[in-house]
Order: sequence, then C-alpha cells, then structure tokens
Amino acid sequence: MGRILAGRRLSKVAATGVLAVLVSTLATPSAQALGNNRAVSRSCGTNYVSSGFTGSYNWAQTRKQSGDCSGRLSSAIEYGTGWWTPRAYGSSENAYTSHTSSTRAANGLHWGCDSCNVTRS
Repeated sequence: MGRILAGRRLSKVAATGVLAVLVSTLATPSAQALGNNRAVSRSCGTNYVSSGFTGSYNWAQTRKQSGDCSGRLSSAIEYGTGWWTPRAYGSSENAYTSHTSSTRAANGLHWGCDSCNVTRS
C-alpha cells in the first residue's frame, strides 16, 4: 500500500510542476503584446517602446534612447480587429498617443523616424 501512496504523491507533485510552468508561460507577455515595454534597436537607433491600458484608456509611447536619426518618432494603437488609430507624430525625442475604448488594444505601434519599420509592444 505504501508504494501506491508514494506513486500518487509523486503524480501530484509532477502535475503541480507542469501547472506552474504553464501558468508562468501564459503570464509572460508576448514580444508583440500591449504592455511589453522595452528598448528596441533598429537601423534608426534605439527607442524605448511602451504601451498600456487602464480602464478605458489605451496608450502608446515611443521615446528615443540613442541614435543619429533626427526625424520624428510616431506611435499608434492597434486593436485585435486590425483597426489602427491614426499615427501620432511627435518630435525626434518622443511620440505619444492615446485612445479611449472599452476594448483593450492588442498592440502599441512604434516608429523611430518615418523610414523605420514598425515595432509592436
């Protein structure tokens, strides 16, 4: 009987470990998900991209960290339907946009200079 109980305890421990890994994986933000704030290096320099949602307020910000691009930065917000807010153009140092909606946005969109590729956060 002792072997059966030991086997059950081991199975519970293994199942708990698998569940913990699954929860931590799901809780980690995707590289392209609203709120995945980070520094991004591109051909136009390094920008800090950030986005978020509070209540009904979605926002996205692009800030210059380094690089020699003197053009303007820009930001937009993308919803799960594929709809984007108009691109908001800022200075060569910062661009910020927001949109009020009861729906949480899918991504913040960030450009460092007009010629740079978009980065999602």
